[in-house]
Amino acid sequence: MKDTGNTPEEMWKAYIRGELSPERAEKLDQLLQDDDAMFQAYMTELMANQDELPSLLDEERFANDVLSALPAQARSRANKEHRKRWQNPLVHYVIAASITLLLLGGGVFDLLSAGANAAVQRQEGDTPLSDQLMQRATKWMEKIKPSDTP
Repeated sequence: MKDTGNTPEEMWKAYIRGELSPERAEKLDQLLQDDDAMFQAYMTELMANQDELPSLLDEERFANDVLSALPAQARSRANKEHRKRWQNPLVHYVIAASITLLLLGGGVFDLLSAGANAAVQRQEGDTPLSDQLMQRATKWMEKIKPSDTP
């Protein structure tokens, strides 16, 4: 086993390949956690040598294995806390109030009321709106319905 490299690149290459003594590898582990510049040098060397490294045969299975290795209690607790947050009526109220404020601020209700006022004003002078809708529906149905005469 090699224990040191002459350059930082050689040192990180040996670390990536697992060629360092356990003590030296542990020191480099700590260095990676503490020093951002060293972590950047490690990542540069890792990317430069990625073709030499083995690849995962089944990435999805690997991800599932990692997740299943997590303590079940921690996963369960996280899911329960997430569910509890969304079941709180206050959360629903805040969401509904926020949507209402957005619609009010955007003028959506003003546009709706203006359209309703225009429809009511047209209705007062003409036939009732329900009769107009019924006539339109009847005309539409007549266009769809095949004629019985040849």
